[in-house]
Amino acid sequence: MQQLDLRNKSCEEFIVELSKYLVSMKAGETITLLAEKDRVLCLHQLLRNAPRYLFNYEDREDHVVINIKRLR
Repeated sequence: MQQLDLRNKSCEEFIVELSKYLVSMKAGETITLLAEKDRVLCLHQLLRNAPRYLFNYEDREDHVVINIKRLR
C-alpha cells in the first residue's frame, strides 16, 4: 500500500498527481492519501465515472485520510 501526501496542492495538481498513481494500480491494490478536506470533492469529480475504483475517507482535525481501492 502506498501513501501520498497531497496537502497544499491545488485541485488541478491533486488530480494530475493522483491520476499518475491510479493508472498504474492493479486490481486489489490500495492507495492512501493525505489531503485537505475540500479535495474530497475533487476526488469525487475524478472518480464519479470510474466504476473500478472505490474510495472512503476519514475526517481528521486539519486534513482527511482517503483510501482508494482498485476493484478490477
